[in-house]
Amino acid sequence: MKLAISEVFYSIQGEGMTVGYPSVFVRLGGCNLMCGGMGTQNDGELHNATWRCDTIEVWMKSQSKDVSDVLNDECINALKKGSHLIITGGEPLMQQEGMIDFIQHIDKTIPNVYIEIETNGTIEPANFLQRRINQWNCSPKLANSGNSKYIYFNQNVIEVVNKLHTQFKFVVSSEEDWQEIQVTYLKHIDKDKVWLMPSGENQSLLNQTKGLVADICKREYLKFTSRLHIEIWDKKTGV
Repeated sequence: MKLAISEVFYSIQGEGMTVGYPSVFVRLGGCNLMCGGMGTQNDGELHNATWRCDTIEVWMKSQSKDVSDVLNDECINALKKGSHLIITGGEPLMQQEGMIDFIQHIDKTIPNVYIEIETNGTIEPANFLQRRINQWNCSPKLANSGNSKYIYFNQNVIEVVNKLHTQFKFVVSSEEDWQEIQVTYLKHIDKDKVWLMPSGENQSLLNQTKGLVADICKREYLKFTSRLHIEIWDKKTGV
């Protein structure tokens, strides 16, 4: 079985409940959403959106690899030393069959790897993944992403993922975004699983929103996460 691989690198987790953990990132190619609005992949501009996915140029390109050839020696050694494995995208659940084979290969060669999957909450994970994955980093989208609601909101999938060990990480640019989270999502997920993250694909944009988001988190008793990788490396990817 093969996977469409965009990049593989060893770094630290930059967001959410495991921020700061040494981690091996496997970024799969492809996504079923276009955050920044349709057209942003061509011109880099915002289209009916307030933020843009910072890895579009990465996940839009990929190379087919056998599951046994995905990891290099540095990444294998990092996992043996206890680093997390983070499967991300794009939207990795578009490649579930190959991902299952990859995880089974990992389990045979490196026991007890802690695996996180990052998903946008629109595709239901297979039963094997629901049982095996240690942590789900679900980033449901809002109108601020430039996507249509009928594409980004799938109630059934959100309710399934809520039953797993999941953090729901929302990108927030304004008070209106918090209102949408309450109206659209909070009736389907546990509030104590909610994290708010300021929008911003670079350090300058992140600095413009993180104060507002921190204030919302204080007022509503929610968990705040910044974007550590952007604070350290700005827009550089693969680090």
